Amino acid sequence: MDYQDVGWDLAMGEDSEILEEVCGWVTQVAKVPVWAKLTPNVTHIEDPTRAALRAGCHGVSAINTIRSVIGVDLKTLRPEPSVEGFTTPGGYSCQAVRPIALRMCMEISQVIRKEFSDRTLSGIGGVETGEDAAQFILLGADTVQVCTGVMKAGYGCIHPMMEGLLAFMEQHGFESLDDYKGHSLQYFTTHADLVRIQAEARAAAKAEHGARMITKDAEWSGDDFVKQTDALSRG
Repeated sequence: MDYQDVGWDLAMGEDSEILEEVCGWVTQVAKVPVWAKLTPNVTHIEDPTRAALRAGCHGVSAINTIRSVIGVDLKTLRPEPSVEGFTTPGGYSCQAVRPIALRMCMEISQVIRKEFSDRTLSGIGGVETGEDAAQFILLGADTVQVCTGVMKAGYGCIHPMMEGLLAFMEQHGFESLDDYKGHSLQYFTTHADLVRIQAEARAAAKAEHGARMITKDAEWSGDDFVKQTDALSRG
C-alpha cells in the first residue's frame, strides 16, 4: 500500500478509506494470505492499520521507507540525489529509521492486541542484527523483514542474525518467539503517568533516606555505620 516511486500508491496508503477499499478488493480474490505494507508517512499509523485489517488482511507489515530529501549540494545549489540536475523526495531507510519503526510497530501491536487478536504484524525498519530483530518482536512483531541490510551485506547476514537472536533468547531463558513476543508493550504509558510514577518514586526514596538518617547518638550501629554515615552526609 506504499511505494515511494509511484505517486498514486503513496496517496492510497495515506488515505484510510481508499486503503480499506483496495485491500477489500484484494482479499476478496486472493488465494494466499494478504499483508498490507503500511506507509509511515501518516500522523497516526493506527488508522491505516485498522483499515487494512477491517478489509480482511491477515496482517500488516510496517514500516516502509520515510519520504525524505537527503540534502542540497552547496556548490550546485541543487537537491540530492541529482538526476540531470533534478530530483524527487525518496525513501529513507536502514538503521536511521529504526526508532520510528519501533514506535509505529508498538502502536500497531496495541491495536492488534485489543481489536484484531487473530492478525499478525511483520516488523520492518533497520533490522540488521539479531538484537534488532529481538526489539521488534518484544514490541509485538510476529516476524521481521530485512531489505537494506541484505543489500549492504548480502544474504550472508542472515546467519549472524540468527545466532544473535538465539543468543538473546538463551540469555533470558526463552524457548520460542511466543515466550517474549510483545513482552515490552506493558511498559508503555502516558507522559502524565510517567510524571506520577517518577514523583512517587522520589517520594519513596526520600522517605527511605530520611528513615536511615541518624538523629541520636544511640542510633549508631556497627553493622550499618557506613550506610548511616553516607545518609547523614548526603542529607
